[in-house]
Amino acid sequence: MFELVALLAAIDDIMLDALISTLDHLPGTLPALQAWLEHAARWESDRRSGFDYPLQPPMAAISPDELPAAVEASALLGASFRHDRRPDVSPIVAFFDRLKESLLAEQQRDGAVLH
Repeated sequence: MFELVALLAAIDDIMLDALISTLDHLPGTLPALQAWLEHAARWESDRRSGFDYPLQPPMAAISPDELPAAVEASALLGASFRHDRRPDVSPIVAFFDRLKESLLAEQQRDGAVLH
């Protein structure tokens, strides 16, 4: 979780605002993932404004049965920003890459518990 916090902090204000705007306009195909992403982006924005409250982990919003789709969506979101030509998108790409890795690890952990 610490890595996600550090990666959020690395996103500059302009790109954080762009991320929040993008999330506001996404279709609601994966509402749990989208809800957590909105929480994380707004948490970072609030943190920068001096509001202190805990960042919830992704699994607070995403159920185990939604993990495969959330992993895939995280990868797709990272890829969409990766193709952006602006130089300041690399922290967002790194954030989505780490989120995908975290969700994948959680999915593998859940699979190990079930078997």
